[in-house]
Amino acid sequence: MLTRKLAAQVIYTLALALPLPLLAPATGAAAEVLKGHAPMEIPNSRGGFDYLQVDAVRNRLLLDHTGNGTLDIIDLATEKLIKQIKTGAAMGVAMDAKSQHYYVSVSKEKKFVIIDAEKLEITGELPLPGPGDALAVGPTGVNRVFVGHDDEKDLWVIDPVAKKIVTTIPIAAGPEYIVVENDKSLIYMNIKSDDTVLAISASDNNSTIASTWPTAPAKHPHGLALDLRAPRRLFVAGVNGKLAVLSTDGGKLLGSADMVNGVDQIAFDAAKERLYCPSGSGKMTVLDTSGGSVKSLGDVVTNKGAKTVTVDPKTHAVWVAYSEGGKCYARKFTLEK
Repeated sequence: MLTRKLAAQVIYTLALALPLPLLAPATGAAAEVLKGHAPMEIPNSRGGFDYLQVDAVRNRLLLDHTGNGTLDIIDLATEKLIKQIKTGAAMGVAMDAKSQHYYVSVSKEKKFVIIDAEKLEITGELPLPGPGDALAVGPTGVNRVFVGHDDEKDLWVIDPVAKKIVTTIPIAAGPEYIVVENDKSLIYMNIKSDDTVLAISASDNNSTIASTWPTAPAKHPHGLALDLRAPRRLFVAGVNGKLAVLSTDGGKLLGSADMVNGVDQIAFDAAKERLYCPSGSGKMTVLDTSGGSVKSLGDVVTNKGAKTVTVDPKTHAVWVAYSEGGKCYARKFTLEK
């Protein structure tokens, strides 16, 4: 999670230090790539959002509505709110296809919440030793959920059936986004305090850190995405406006690209070879990842506070969420080319 204090510092630095072109309106190329649609108001809500996900099986948009203390669920076919589930300050959400559950990490109330994905009802909770942040369901065959301790030095490995923490992996402070590489039984996680990404060998009872790789030139890495095409790559987004491209085979730096400052979550559309990198400043950099390289197509104007993002793999629509003027919104962007 990009904290409010850090986000404010980033935006202030951007305004004072960055060259003028990055503060200009969206470039022609980026404007042609994405079309912004009218925002969808989320009724009876307040406060900002954290991570977003798409449940492609059920055609739903899942929004961690941190400021509202809910997990918001939108039907992507009708673009209507289905339900707001009172989880507490939701920070991360993950889907477990095998058990048909959603898992939510909660910060303020310090808990892990289990939701029946069909009934949309809470079926269990687990108290956490501290605030939960990003989380991920383990790789195929690993029946565990991995939850980062927000801004601290723990990665909790949870048995969601027994509703208990089975292992705590010591890490450097500040775990951020987590992605999973199923066929290698690995999870990758950014660490913002020391500018690294961890490769963790995942198992039910003996998950261990296999490798630690530097993310330079990306500083304080937050957003993370995995490209499974050969050669497999990790896209690591730093809040300093730099994207690092790392090989999953040893962590070698394969390239880098510039983007807006203050990026939190990023989203990768493998079919369209696009990477979306939004900032709470109200801009989203669109990156072309084709041909083994990464290059910017420019910035698209979004909305202040829209720092997290997800992509619908079926329609390739891009979604952000934000709070403005005491109201809350989800907003869709669609490909024009």
